Amino acid sequence: MKVALVHFRAGFTDGVSLEMEKWKRVLEGLGHEVIYVAGEFDRVEGVEISSISMKNEENFWIHGNAFERLSVDEEAFQRRFEGYAEAIKNELEEKMPQVDLLIVNNIFSLGFNLAAAVALARWAREKDVKILAHHHDFYWERERYSRPQCGFVRRVLEEYFPPKGEKIRHVTINRLAQKELFQRKGIESMVVPNVFDFDQVAWQIDEYNDDLRSKLGIGKDLFVLHATRIVPRKAIEIAMDFTARLCEMVESKVHFVVAGFPEEESQDYYRKIVEKSKRMPYETHFVFDMVRSERSMDGRKYYSLWDMYAVCDIVTYTSVLEGWGNQLIEAVFARKPLVVFEYPVYKSDIAPVGFEFISLGDVAHYDVAEGFYKVDESKLEAAARRLKDLISEPEKLSKIVQKNFEIGKKHLSLQSLRERLEQILKTLK
Repeated sequence: MKVALVHFRAGFTDGVSLEMEKWKRVLEGLGHEVIYVAGEFDRVEGVEISSISMKNEENFWIHGNAFERLSVDEEAFQRRFEGYAEAIKNELEEKMPQVDLLIVNNIFSLGFNLAAAVALARWAREKDVKILAHHHDFYWERERYSRPQCGFVRRVLEEYFPPKGEKIRHVTINRLAQKELFQRKGIESMVVPNVFDFDQVAWQIDEYNDDLRSKLGIGKDLFVLHATRIVPRKAIEIAMDFTARLCEMVESKVHFVVAGFPEEESQDYYRKIVEKSKRMPYETHFVFDMVRSERSMDGRKYYSLWDMYAVCDIVTYTSVLEGWGNQLIEAVFARKPLVVFEYPVYKSDIAPVGFEFISLGDVAHYDVAEGFYKVDESKLEAAARRLKDLISEPEKLSKIVQKNFEIGKKHLSLQSLRERLEQILKTLK
């Protein structure tokens, strides 16, 4: 089959882009021809549908009026919406090659671009193309999509998020989402968790990245990595509070390194995180301007995210809401000790397989005045003490991270994805 992997963007370091790369590799291994179709690209090539870029100004206007404040009457909003949806559909008509299957990532579930979902569903229906809707996140999981400003927006969410039909199958990435999708929409889905290539060469310190610590001024100090994007639900402030406690317990100087980039809509949160970092008893490094999906030399030296994992000592993963948890699995592959906040999907889908992480518990309180999440001080102290003890027992720590690696390889490998995709594709024939 000729398969198109469709998303707002491709080749970036966000979780959906990374997961698409794994699906592409596995599908090609099964003998299928696979292309990317996206609004914008970084480090990969494909069919560019610029009207669905995450930076599209018309979508920003639609989005703001749909979920924040309707600035025109509903009829005028609907006319502008339909014009934008038609523009997307026309660009699909012009640029999309003939394909047998669309694997649509998040466009039918998240609610970020309502018109893109409408246009893509209409185009596929007219072309009689099969769809596998891959739902990483749903609109009902996000506060920003909880206040549709008019009946038209509510109808779009009902009909297209996600759409139903004989030629569409649905995939969710965890059991909680699978259950919620059926309860809300009566739609059945298969669970395909995010996976990782556990057979690749281990990430190591080498001639390319051996200058990374010195470039950041870390040297032989303790390097705590937070690898996620900078968005509020990642609750980076919890990791920062934990690291502050760790500073009190270890003799070594501690550095906190944030490798992910801030999303456009999260600039206020990013500024608050920067301000908080100035009050911390350690140095914080925001390094997204030197991290790319792959190593490259383009006027300056860029490192991959994998380089960050290779040189760090500890990884924090403190999201309060995740569809799965890519950076969690990356830390497992990197054989690094992981400090984790137990978000719901972690508890339902990840913890049961037997990983041994350092837990910050599963209760976080949101401080409205600060705009930050907080966990109980006793949890921070217990986790910091546990990590300090493990650092002082290298053999014990080595056994734990190796055990986690073996569990990840058994349950969350590319081979497990291959088996699941083979099963799903049979249902599409």
